[in-house]
Amino acid sequence: MTFKVDHDVEEGVQLVTASGELDLASVDELRAALGTAAATRSPSVVVDVSDVSFIDSTALAALLRSNDELSSNGVRMVMACPPGPVRRLLTMTSLDDRLTLAPDRPGALAQARTS
Repeated sequence: MTFKVDHDVEEGVQLVTASGELDLASVDELRAALGTAAATRSPSVVVDVSDVSFIDSTALAALLRSNDELSSNGVRMVMACPPGPVRRLLTMTSLDDRLTLAPDRPGALAQARTS
């Protein structure tokens, strides 16, 4: 399966968008995009995983590590994570308590702007 990871700015918020499968093959691109977003010193970062069909432990660890690093620098990370395979995994592992989740990109952007 193909994957794609992009970094952009939307409505003044750093936005990392991922699609396809986030796994060992794509985790370096995910880490790079998250690093680029963090380097801007923006007060918030949105990670949109709405189009992610699969996530493995390496990509999940990268998201958790980025969340912790951003948080320690006073940056809030919000994930746009609608119902689906990624949301189920985060719920089953209780990581939905550790990560800030929104049901869609507009909701995540709204949460990010109010942080």
